[in-house]
Amino acid sequence: MDRTQLTYSQLIKQTLINNKEKLYSMNKNKVAMTLVSILKEDIENFDYSTSENKNYLFDIFDILYDLIKDSRSLQIQFYDDFTFIHNEIRKLLHAKPKEDNATIDKNYNLLRQLINKMENAILGFDYGNPVEYDPNKEEFISYIIFKLKYINIFNQAYEKFPHIVNSLDKDGIPLVEKVLDAYLKALEAYLSKENLGPIDDLIYYDKVLKIFFNSKKMKIDKFSKTLMLDKVKEFCQNHTYTSIIHKEKLSFFINDILNTINDEEEDINLGYLSYKYEVHNEFKESHILESKRIHRQYENVGRATTKRKIYTFDGEGAKELDDGLSLTLKDGIYHFGVHIADPGSYIPKSSILYDEASRRTTSLYMDDYCIPMYPFNLAGDTMSLNTGKNTYCMSFYFDIDAYTGELIKFNIKNEICKITENCSYKHFDDCLDHGTDDEEFFNMLVNLTNLTDILKRVYNEEALYKQFHPRTEVTAATSAVEAAMIYTNHQIAKLFSERELPFIYRCHTINESDIEKLTRLQNRLREKECTLDIVHNIEFLKNLYPRARYSRNNTGHYGLGIDYYSHVTSPLRRLADNVAMMCIKQFILNPYNKEDIKRMNEYIDETAETINNKRASVEDYEIQYLRLLNNNKEKEAD
Repeated sequence: MDRTQLTYSQLIKQTLINNKEKLYSMNKNKVAMTLVSILKEDIENFDYSTSENKNYLFDIFDILYDLIKDSRSLQIQFYDDFTFIHNEIRKLLHAKPKEDNATIDKNYNLLRQLINKMENAILGFDYGNPVEYDPNKEEFISYIIFKLKYINIFNQAYEKFPHIVNSLDKDGIPLVEKVLDAYLKALEAYLSKENLGPIDDLIYYDKVLKIFFNSKKMKIDKFSKTLMLDKVKEFCQNHTYTSIIHKEKLSFFINDILNTINDEEEDINLGYLSYKYEVHNEFKESHILESKRIHRQYENVGRATTKRKIYTFDGEGAKELDDGLSLTLKDGIYHFGVHIADPGSYIPKSSILYDEASRRTTSLYMDDYCIPMYPFNLAGDTMSLNTGKNTYCMSFYFDIDAYTGELIKFNIKNEICKITENCSYKHFDDCLDHGTDDEEFFNMLVNLTNLTDILKRVYNEEALYKQFHPRTEVTAATSAVEAAMIYTNHQIAKLFSERELPFIYRCHTINESDIEKLTRLQNRLREKECTLDIVHNIEFLKNLYPRARYSRNNTGHYGLGIDYYSHVTSPLRRLADNVAMMCIKQFILNPYNKEDIKRMNEYIDETAETINNKRASVEDYEIQYLRLLNNNKEKEAD
């Protein structure tokens, strides 16, 4: 088509695809409005079956940001359009066709990336340089740092607007001083318990302070710096402890934050990270000797108590094999078994190995090695579901109607299982696609793939939850195993909830109180033209997901769209699953009394709090370790 025959919208779209830099030299208001129209039209007419390249949509947000970042009126004008487009993308994500198709998957991934891009752009329109006090912006910044406590969101805000580090409140007090106060309060809470309290807040505020003081934009006068140093030293003088561990931890965190304020470079090594985050790479000699004794004691656990053929399916190189599957189809009924390694049959709750697992709470998987929750000679050998090996298991048996998907029968057994074969996801997919000489195994894979759609009916992942929890690769194998584990965890949680027995649930809830507070702030800001530029950003925050948590009180799992959920299927690498297994043995497989209920309720509350309070610090350890690893590689390369 000749350029003279193009509409203005077509011309802008063509320029966007072929020569986007030229858009900056055109009428910015008109270009911005046209880009929003193009985006809106493309999303409204989005078709999953199209193979057309839509990557130009990603550029729209970068260009729009540059064009309207200084124009509050345009930002306000486009707010409703952005809200509409955002909602339309979410609807499209929900409406993804179920058929396995490369084009559909490509377009689905494009939408996921697009909603990420859009939300980052919305965040970018928030505020420019908040050095000068603005009560609404100060309230909003405070919400991000002190209430939301998502370090990634704070990072995004800082990267877009590095002047945040110099923000002042209405009394002229620097924001950084308030963060330091929060750090010292968290340190006090950490040192207040006999066995040390929750560490997550302490680690969070430590990260925020390091971002502040490492910022090139940070401008702190000598008086403020001296004030903060004195505040830290005063805290140290006013807090004395008799316990050696408390004195050591106080000294470590005080000196660590003094180094941060003084801009003194820390020698970040593995020992530093292990001590700070309470993640120990090695087991003590007492643990090693105990694990060797258990390994010898359970070299032979006896004959298998089930004749079912049981297969494990894991990623390449997996070591802690804690779940296996068995399946037959007879007379229109799937006889489905989920067989889970049972560490409790090897390691009693009174064991020092269980004490250590309770301190670690989870296994950590690094790029180059694993820090197991249990010693590896047990987690990867004795208790692991290895080929040809008889292993203590807890088996969950489901009889499911192949036509209606109805659960006909559900049974739980303590068993000794002999594992038929350890298979990789790749082997599963290859055999399913190309066949295998083992006809019985092939039929099992076909039946399992067909059963997967039935198992998935009990849950419905929300689009944003998927965005926050992306899968590295989705295949028939990974889908089948994931569906089997979620289904099992759901049915067990449902069983305990219906019987009103003590149990540890995996809960994910939206805090309605926070949403109401944000909405009230949003409504106040709508009345003030000077602050309307952050209204849409609050809408973004209202859609953020809180962390899932463990609790004795079931509140459902919003992200999975399920009323009952738990973690039972990975006990070799998660403490919560061990607690769930204890509950099953105590209240489903054995008789119990009121004292047992009271004692288990107390234990669940204590353990759930421990796991919840350690999760963020464990995750940050993994991030810091990866940075250390990459830095060491760069030094070696030099």
